[in-house]
Amino acid sequence: MSARAAVLSLGGTIVMSQDAAGGNARPDDTAGERLLATVEAGVRIQAQPLANVSSSDVRPHHLAAVLAAARTAVDEGADGVVLTHGTDTLEETAFLLERYWDREAPLVVTGAMRPACDLGADGPANLRDAVRAATAPSARGLGVLVVLDGHAHLADQVTKASSRSVSAFASVPAGPLGIVERDDLRLLQRPLPRAARVPGSPPDRFPAVPVLTAGLDEDLELLDHLPPEQLRGLVIAGVGMGHVSPAAMPRLRRLLGGGVPVVVASRTATGGTSTHHYAYPGSEVDLLAAGAVMAGLLPAPKARLLLQALLADGADAVRIREVFEAYAS
Repeated sequence: MSARAAVLSLGGTIVMSQDAAGGNARPDDTAGERLLATVEAGVRIQAQPLANVSSSDVRPHHLAAVLAAARTAVDEGADGVVLTHGTDTLEETAFLLERYWDREAPLVVTGAMRPACDLGADGPANLRDAVRAATAPSARGLGVLVVLDGHAHLADQVTKASSRSVSAFASVPAGPLGIVERDDLRLLQRPLPRAARVPGSPPDRFPAVPVLTAGLDEDLELLDHLPPEQLRGLVIAGVGMGHVSPAAMPRLRRLLGGGVPVVVASRTATGGTSTHHYAYPGSEVDLLAAGAVMAGLLPAPKARLLLQALLADGADAVRIREVFEAYAS
């Protein structure tokens, strides 16, 4: 019996065309059909376009539609699901889908760095590999995966490391989960158990949680103009292991005292936040004492999405802290 895969699409470069000069790529409603025609024989494909937008325009309601369609496809017998998506926010979509995906079958997110009409288009190979991963026996139970350039990545670890290269995605800190082969996914490591999931699906819109970046001569003065009642939460991309200036601390304490959760990530590419290395004003120890939560290995964009998903589910401060502890470094 041949394998079955559902292929859902939200658009992105993988289904865009560009002009003769090699620029100005735009969504192309005909590119999806041409792309599906390149998938190898032997797998029954059930295609369902959901939207054709740039990844910067993907919203939570799009992902709720993805989850509904993916769950239905699996419950009706699909071995796995593939989602094509623009690469700019692909890691965020994958991370957010992982919070809600509750089936053993893989949900594989893929895209392309080059438009469909480009001579070096990477979309066909990426889609082929994504279908292979979605139907791979070794991928069952691994949750949401990202497949590009022949490699599979865990949703919680993958990041877009280049804005131009076809080898644009990397996994931090452990490297790719596996290599996609014709008949299976060759695992390069044994993944940790999946983090706790959020029930249901995302709402149409998430609670407002901005991200502010710490840095030289940055005291987060913007917070003086953002009343606590207008914020549901805040994420700081801190310097080093998750630090802010001493002058920022009174502003953060004001928010925390008003019941606004504050999560501190590191703006540094690898290493994440700490809980004990430094104890000066504005350090991670000072922030923790004030009631902030450290994001661990999660970068700020993913920390923001996790906090938003938890707030939308009604999580209190204790649950928020517990969930983030799974990413401690």
